Amino acid sequence: MSERQLAPASALGALTAELLGTFAYVWIGTATVMSTASGFGPNATLNTTAISVAFGFAVLAAVYVTAPLSGAHLNPAVTIGLTVIRKFPLRWVAPYIVAQTIGALLAALANWGLFGDAARKNLLLGATVPGAGGAWPAFFAELLLGVVLMITVMATAVEKRDAGPVPGGLGIGLVVAAGIFAMLPISGGSFNPARTFGPMIVSGQFPGWGAYLAGPIGGAVIGALLWQMLRRGRVPEAPDAGEPADEAATRELEGAAR
Repeated sequence: MSERQLAPASALGALTAELLGTFAYVWIGTATVMSTASGFGPNATLNTTAISVAFGFAVLAAVYVTAPLSGAHLNPAVTIGLTVIRKFPLRWVAPYIVAQTIGALLAALANWGLFGDAARKNLLLGATVPGAGGAWPAFFAELLLGVVLMITVMATAVEKRDAGPVPGGLGIGLVVAAGIFAMLPISGGSFNPARTFGPMIVSGQFPGWGAYLAGPIGGAVIGALLWQMLRRGRVPEAPDAGEPADEAATRELEGAAR
Protein backbone atom coordinates (compact mmCIF):
# COMPACT_ATOMS: atom_id res chain seq x y z
CA MET A 1 0.00 0.00 0.00
CA SER A 2 1.41 3.37 -1.01
CA GLU A 3 1.09 6.74 0.68
CA ARG A 4 -1.24 7.82 -2.12
CA GLN A 5 -3.60 5.03 -1.08
CA LEU A 6 -3.61 6.39 2.47
CA ALA A 7 -4.75 9.92 1.79
CA PRO A 8 -6.30 11.67 4.81
CA ALA A 9 -9.82 11.02 3.53
CA SER A 10 -9.23 7.26 3.57
CA ALA A 11 -6.96 7.01 6.61
CA LEU A 12 -9.79 6.58 9.10
CA GLY A 13 -11.34 3.85 7.00
CA ALA A 14 -8.03 1.99 6.71
CA LEU A 15 -7.34 2.14 10.45
CA THR A 16 -10.90 1.13 11.29
CA ALA A 17 -10.59 -1.83 8.92
CA GLU A 18 -7.37 -2.93 10.63
CA LEU A 19 -9.00 -2.64 14.06
CA LEU A 20 -12.19 -4.49 13.14
CA GLY A 21 -10.45 -7.12 11.04
CA THR A 22 -7.98 -7.93 13.82
CA PHE A 23 -10.81 -7.95 16.37
CA ALA A 24 -12.89 -10.37 14.29
CA TYR A 25 -10.23 -12.98 13.69
CA VAL A 26 -8.67 -12.80 17.17
CA TRP A 27 -12.08 -12.98 18.81
CA ILE A 28 -13.29 -15.95 16.75
CA GLY A 29 -10.02 -17.83 17.11
CA THR A 30 -9.49 -17.31 20.82
CA ALA A 31 -13.16 -17.91 21.60
CA THR A 32 -12.77 -21.28 19.89
CA VAL A 33 -9.86 -22.04 22.25
CA MET A 34 -12.18 -21.63 25.22
CA SER A 35 -15.30 -23.09 23.61
CA THR A 36 -13.57 -26.38 22.77
CA ALA A 37 -11.35 -26.66 25.87
CA SER A 38 -12.09 -29.50 28.28
CA GLY A 39 -13.08 -27.14 31.07
CA PHE A 40 -11.50 -23.92 32.29
CA GLY A 41 -9.14 -25.47 34.82
CA PRO A 42 -5.33 -25.20 34.71
CA ASN A 43 -5.02 -28.67 33.12
CA ALA A 44 -7.59 -28.17 30.36
CA THR A 45 -6.76 -29.81 27.03
CA LEU A 46 -7.34 -28.07 23.71
CA ASN A 47 -8.86 -29.21 20.42
CA THR A 48 -6.05 -28.62 17.94
CA THR A 49 -8.15 -29.21 14.84
CA ALA A 50 -10.98 -26.90 15.85
CA ILE A 51 -8.61 -24.08 16.83
CA SER A 52 -6.62 -24.36 13.60
CA VAL A 53 -9.72 -24.37 11.40
CA ALA A 54 -11.35 -21.49 13.28
CA PHE A 55 -8.30 -19.24 13.02
CA GLY A 56 -7.75 -20.17 9.37
CA PHE A 57 -11.31 -19.37 8.30
CA ALA A 58 -11.41 -16.22 10.42
CA VAL A 59 -8.19 -14.93 8.86
CA LEU A 60 -9.45 -15.81 5.38
CA ALA A 61 -12.66 -13.83 5.88
CA ALA A 62 -10.91 -10.89 7.55
CA VAL A 63 -8.39 -10.59 4.72
CA TYR A 64 -11.06 -10.55 2.01
CA VAL A 65 -13.18 -8.00 3.87
CA THR A 66 -10.42 -5.56 4.79
CA ALA A 67 -8.06 -5.85 1.79
CA PRO A 68 -9.80 -3.14 -0.29
CA LEU A 69 -9.73 -0.71 2.65
CA SER A 70 -6.41 -1.23 4.41
CA GLY A 71 -4.43 -3.87 2.57
CA ALA A 72 -5.40 -6.44 5.23
CA HIS A 73 -2.23 -6.45 7.31
CA LEU A 74 -4.06 -7.40 10.55
CA ASN A 75 -0.67 -8.15 12.10
CA PRO A 76 2.14 -5.84 13.32
CA ALA A 77 4.71 -8.30 11.96
CA VAL A 78 3.29 -8.04 8.44
CA THR A 79 3.19 -4.24 8.68
CA ILE A 80 6.84 -4.10 9.77
CA GLY A 81 7.93 -6.65 7.16
CA LEU A 82 6.32 -4.66 4.35
CA THR A 83 7.86 -1.44 5.65
CA VAL A 84 11.38 -2.90 5.71
CA ILE A 85 11.18 -3.66 1.98
CA ARG A 86 9.51 -0.31 1.23
CA LYS A 87 6.12 -1.72 0.37
CA PHE A 88 4.41 0.35 3.08
CA PRO A 89 4.97 3.97 4.19
CA LEU A 90 6.91 4.39 7.43
CA ARG A 91 4.66 7.09 8.82
CA TRP A 92 1.69 4.70 8.90
CA VAL A 93 3.42 1.92 10.81
CA ALA A 94 2.59 3.17 14.32
CA PRO A 95 -1.09 3.95 13.56
CA TYR A 96 -1.56 0.52 11.98
CA ILE A 97 0.04 -1.29 14.91
CA VAL A 98 -2.03 0.70 17.41
CA ALA A 99 -5.24 -0.13 15.52
CA GLN A 100 -4.33 -3.84 15.34
CA THR A 101 -3.48 -3.95 19.05
CA ILE A 102 -6.71 -2.22 20.04
CA GLY A 103 -8.66 -4.74 17.97
CA ALA A 104 -6.96 -7.64 19.78
CA LEU A 105 -7.54 -5.99 23.17
CA LEU A 106 -11.25 -5.59 22.42
CA ALA A 107 -11.44 -9.24 21.36
CA ALA A 108 -9.91 -10.31 24.68
CA LEU A 109 -12.27 -8.05 26.64
CA ALA A 110 -15.24 -9.54 24.77
CA ASN A 111 -14.11 -13.05 25.65
CA TRP A 112 -13.60 -12.09 29.28
CA GLY A 113 -17.21 -10.95 29.39
CA LEU A 114 -18.42 -14.10 27.62
CA PHE A 115 -16.35 -16.79 29.37
CA GLY A 116 -15.65 -15.22 32.76
CA ASP A 117 -12.77 -15.06 35.22
CA ALA A 118 -11.93 -18.78 35.06
CA ALA A 119 -11.04 -18.45 31.37
CA ARG A 120 -9.05 -15.31 32.11
CA LYS A 121 -7.08 -16.90 34.93
CA ASN A 122 -6.44 -20.40 33.58
CA LEU A 123 -6.63 -20.09 29.80
CA LEU A 124 -5.34 -16.51 29.51
CA LEU A 125 -8.34 -15.77 27.29
CA GLY A 126 -6.79 -17.84 24.53
CA ALA A 127 -3.32 -16.27 24.50
CA THR A 128 -0.53 -18.39 23.06
CA VAL A 129 1.98 -19.71 25.60
CA PRO A 130 5.23 -21.69 25.27
CA GLY A 131 4.95 -25.46 25.37
CA ALA A 132 6.84 -27.84 27.63
CA GLY A 133 10.14 -26.97 25.93
CA GLY A 134 9.99 -23.36 27.08
CA ALA A 135 10.51 -19.99 25.45
CA TRP A 136 13.40 -20.76 23.09
CA PRO A 137 11.63 -23.47 21.06
CA ALA A 138 8.57 -21.19 21.02
CA PHE A 139 10.69 -18.34 19.65
CA PHE A 140 12.16 -20.56 16.93
CA ALA A 141 8.70 -21.84 15.98
CA GLU A 142 7.34 -18.30 15.73
CA LEU A 143 10.35 -17.19 13.71
CA LEU A 144 9.73 -19.95 11.16
CA LEU A 145 6.00 -19.26 11.10
CA GLY A 146 6.73 -15.59 10.48
CA VAL A 147 8.95 -16.43 7.52
CA VAL A 148 6.36 -18.72 5.95
CA LEU A 149 3.51 -16.28 6.53
CA MET A 150 5.37 -13.32 5.04
CA ILE A 151 6.43 -15.23 1.94
CA THR A 152 2.81 -16.31 1.49
CA VAL A 153 1.60 -12.73 1.89
CA MET A 154 4.15 -11.49 -0.65
CA ALA A 155 3.44 -14.24 -3.16
CA THR A 156 -0.37 -14.19 -3.02
CA ALA A 157 -1.47 -10.77 -1.81
CA VAL A 158 1.24 -8.22 -2.62
CA GLU A 159 2.61 -9.31 -5.99
CA LYS A 160 0.50 -8.66 -9.09
CA ARG A 161 0.12 -11.62 -11.40
CA ASP A 162 -0.57 -11.30 -15.11
CA ALA A 163 -2.50 -14.59 -15.03
CA GLY A 164 -5.27 -13.03 -12.94
CA PRO A 165 -6.13 -12.40 -9.30
CA VAL A 166 -4.46 -14.68 -6.78
CA PRO A 167 -6.66 -15.79 -3.85
CA GLY A 168 -4.51 -14.14 -1.19
CA GLY A 169 -7.00 -14.61 1.61
CA LEU A 170 -7.26 -18.33 0.92
CA GLY A 171 -3.49 -18.83 0.86
CA ILE A 172 -2.95 -16.84 4.04
CA GLY A 173 -5.81 -18.58 5.84
CA LEU A 174 -4.50 -22.02 4.91
CA VAL A 175 -0.99 -21.18 6.08
CA VAL A 176 -2.28 -19.89 9.40
CA ALA A 177 -4.44 -22.98 9.93
CA ALA A 178 -1.62 -25.37 9.05
CA GLY A 179 0.91 -23.48 11.17
CA ILE A 180 -1.31 -23.52 14.24
CA PHE A 181 -2.03 -27.23 13.78
CA ALA A 182 1.71 -27.96 13.54
CA MET A 183 3.03 -25.66 16.26
CA LEU A 184 0.25 -25.60 18.86
CA PRO A 185 2.24 -27.83 21.28
CA ILE A 186 5.42 -25.75 20.80
CA SER A 187 4.32 -22.11 20.73
CA GLY A 188 0.58 -22.09 20.23
CA GLY A 189 1.02 -20.88 16.65
CA SER A 190 0.66 -17.14 17.19
CA PHE A 191 2.06 -15.65 13.94
CA ASN A 192 0.98 -12.28 15.28
CA PRO A 193 2.15 -10.18 18.28
CA ALA A 194 -1.23 -8.43 18.56
CA ARG A 195 -3.09 -11.77 18.62
CA THR A 196 -0.99 -12.85 21.62
CA PHE A 197 -0.54 -9.58 23.50
CA GLY A 198 -4.22 -8.61 23.45
CA PRO A 199 -5.26 -11.61 25.57
CA MET A 200 -2.04 -11.42 27.62
CA ILE A 201 -2.64 -7.80 28.59
CA VAL A 202 -6.27 -8.40 29.57
CA SER A 203 -5.39 -11.57 31.50
CA GLY A 204 -2.43 -9.86 33.20
CA GLN A 205 -0.11 -12.79 32.45
CA PHE A 206 2.87 -12.74 30.08
CA PRO A 207 4.52 -16.18 29.83
CA GLY A 208 7.34 -16.17 27.27
CA TRP A 209 6.23 -12.81 25.91
CA GLY A 210 9.56 -12.09 24.22
CA ALA A 211 9.16 -15.09 21.91
CA TYR A 212 5.86 -13.70 20.63
CA LEU A 213 7.30 -10.28 19.96
CA ALA A 214 10.71 -11.07 18.44
CA GLY A 215 9.74 -14.33 16.70
CA PRO A 216 6.93 -13.19 14.37
CA ILE A 217 8.51 -9.80 13.65
CA GLY A 218 11.94 -11.27 12.95
CA GLY A 219 10.41 -13.97 10.78
CA ALA A 220 8.35 -11.45 8.81
CA VAL A 221 11.41 -9.31 8.10
CA ILE A 222 13.44 -12.35 7.02
CA GLY A 223 10.56 -13.61 4.88
CA ALA A 224 10.11 -10.25 3.14
CA LEU A 225 13.83 -9.92 2.40
CA LEU A 226 14.03 -13.53 1.25
CA TRP A 227 11.10 -13.04 -1.10
CA GLN A 228 12.72 -10.00 -2.63
CA MET A 229 15.94 -11.93 -3.17
CA LEU A 230 14.09 -14.85 -4.76
CA ARG A 231 12.03 -12.56 -6.95
CA ARG A 232 15.12 -10.88 -8.36
CA GLY A 233 16.42 -14.27 -9.43
CA ARG A 234 13.23 -15.59 -10.99
CA VAL A 235 13.11 -16.99 -14.52
CA PRO A 236 11.83 -14.41 -17.05
CA GLU A 237 8.28 -14.93 -18.28
CA ALA A 238 7.51 -16.04 -21.84
CA PRO A 239 7.70 -13.16 -24.34
CA ASP A 240 4.57 -11.52 -25.68
CA ALA A 241 3.49 -12.45 -29.18
CA GLY A 242 5.56 -10.56 -31.71
CA GLU A 243 8.18 -9.46 -29.16
CA PRO A 244 11.73 -10.77 -29.59
CA ALA A 245 12.69 -13.21 -26.81
CA ASP A 246 15.84 -11.33 -25.89
CA GLU A 247 13.98 -8.04 -25.49
CA ALA A 248 11.28 -9.69 -23.33
CA ALA A 249 13.91 -11.27 -21.08
CA THR A 250 15.74 -7.97 -20.70
CA ARG A 251 12.53 -6.14 -19.83
CA GLU A 252 11.56 -8.76 -17.25
CA LEU A 253 14.95 -8.80 -15.56
CA GLU A 254 15.10 -5.01 -15.44
CA GLY A 255 11.66 -4.93 -13.81
CA ALA A 256 12.72 -7.49 -11.20
CA ALA A 257 15.87 -5.51 -10.43
CA ARG A 258 13.81 -2.41 -9.75
